Amino acid sequence: MTKPISVEIYTTSHRILGRIDPGASGLYGYLNIPTTNYLAVEGAHLNRLHQPGRMVARYPTLWVVKGEIVTVLLSTRAEVGPSGMARGGYTTTMPHWVHLVLGGYELRGQVETPGKFNFGTFMIEGDRIFIPLYNAELIAILFPDIRASSPAMLFNREMVDAIAPLPREAVPRSSGEAQAASS
Repeated sequence: MTKPISVEIYTTSHRILGRIDPGASGLYGYLNIPTTNYLAVEGAHLNRLHQPGRMVARYPTLWVVKGEIVTVLLSTRAEVGPSGMARGGYTTTMPHWVHLVLGGYELRGQVETPGKFNFGTFMIEGDRIFIPLYNAELIAILFPDIRASSPAMLFNREMVDAIAPLPREAVPRSSGEAQAASS
């Protein structure tokens, strides 16, 4: 038996806090199951984006349509679960810093792809809807006070409007690099 994980879900209009029990497959596998189009959030707290400090309601269970989810923020990278890619040729993945525009938000973080980043392959191949983004930052475009960061999130690729690799100077420096540069 697995234990539920805490999540922070963003739709185009709301922020939902609660718990999901993704089972042994992890959240990546759970969100990408093609036979269900909703998920149950236990102990859900619902907030409107334009009133971030005001809770609209609290529900024992709130069902959310997967297609309306922009992104799901997680507390740890491990909560994503296995997210292996079925593609021949490469056995390891490469991290790529990207800037995404989707569903009224901007996201920055690392995606992992086999080899060099290829937009067509990344966005079109496969049947997965939710893609992991690591060391991620979220900003709501119309509500710039709405910001969040997370070691891992899953974003809805069907909502992506635009994506670009981050220029080298825009890539966040790790604390180890910053300490080495200041020495």
